[in-house]
Amino acid sequence: MADIKYQIIKIPVAAAGESVKFSADTDKLFSKITGLSASLPDEKAIPGCTLELKIADKEIFPEEWELKMITCNQSVTPNDRFFASVQEEAHGNRVDGRFTDGSVPGITYPYLAKIYLRLEGKI
Repeated sequence: MADIKYQIIKIPVAAAGESVKFSADTDKLFSKITGLSASLPDEKAIPGCTLELKIADKEIFPEEWELKMITCNQSVTPNDRFFASVQEEAHGNRVDGRFTDGSVPGITYPYLAKIYLRLEGKI
């Protein structure tokens, strides 16, 4: 079985409708990104949120990609929560993106959005 690491990218969201740029480097000791997922502290905040994402300057999700496309609720098993269509090189590659809050009424600010990367192939 290949070694697996879950790398978390934390995105601080201070106010309703805020658009936050983020960048992170993948772990150099792993060769592949084999999945990704996203979560917010309140599931009610997911509608209207968008995510733009690039890995090593390759577009993964275009501007205004709806976050709900890569999220799921607690009824899904942990291993099935990852968007597995992503098969990109890790090796310390840069992950760049923009998260935009959906301005859903009743959400408490600030909050921390999280992008989870599943890395495999420990070198």
